[in-house]
Amino acid sequence: MEPENGGGVVTTEVPQAKNFFARLGGVFFSPREAFEEIGRAPRLLLPIVVTVILTVAGTWCVMTKVDTTAMTAAALEQAVARGQITEEQMEQQLALMSTAAPVAAGVAGGVMALVLALAIAGYGKLFSMFAAAENKYKSLLEVSLYATIAVGVVQTLVMAVILLSKGAGKIQATDAASVVASSLGAIIAVVAGDDALPEFPMLLAKAIDIFTIWNVALLAIGFAAVSKRLTTATAAAWLGGAYAVYAVGNAAIRAML
Repeated sequence: MEPENGGGVVTTEVPQAKNFFARLGGVFFSPREAFEEIGRAPRLLLPIVVTVILTVAGTWCVMTKVDTTAMTAAALEQAVARGQITEEQMEQQLALMSTAAPVAAGVAGGVMALVLALAIAGYGKLFSMFAAAENKYKSLLEVSLYATIAVGVVQTLVMAVILLSKGAGKIQATDAASVVASSLGAIIAVVAGDDALPEFPMLLAKAIDIFTIWNVALLAIGFAAVSKRLTTATAAAWLGGAYAVYAVGNAAIRAML
């Protein structure tokens, strides 16, 4: 006999955690809901692996098109002139550099992407203390990883299409970080030339990048979604402010050098 008037035991069904691809799709199309689900059941291993692989692949693709010979030929020629190495040894080192540089850059890029995600999550935990918000570092880290992956997937696909039209050695080392013209500085350079602005404001303009803005927006939404008493606007202010300080400092140092 069934109990009347709700006298029986009521069971609450716990929603099953979504898989990696469902979560990533949610970050694209409904980020707040996706990040809230991530906060309820964070799982780090696969996002970490995908972040590293995606960054390694993207960096390797760019470096295979970079003229690495031009970066080292002058230094090696000076070593030959000083008698430190022979011309045959110089040729061997140049050949090794053309093979090893993409691999080394890819591995370094993967490590840096992971370190950056860890640092961003740590910064999120730090400013949460000042904002009197409650969250877990594990959830913040997974938000950082998924934001990195979502932006990285689109950026890598766009970059791959551009690189397919370029032959090996067609990209200078100084232009390797701006293959995709997604920043205000890159647009100004295309329209008005590289010398349209002085060095410092041009570097600041290059820091205003559509992918970076998207990344900051995802982080703000995600940090708020996995936290108590933290709004998206507050998270965006802390994250955007930190990036602005970095952009100004980086531009000032590079302009002086």
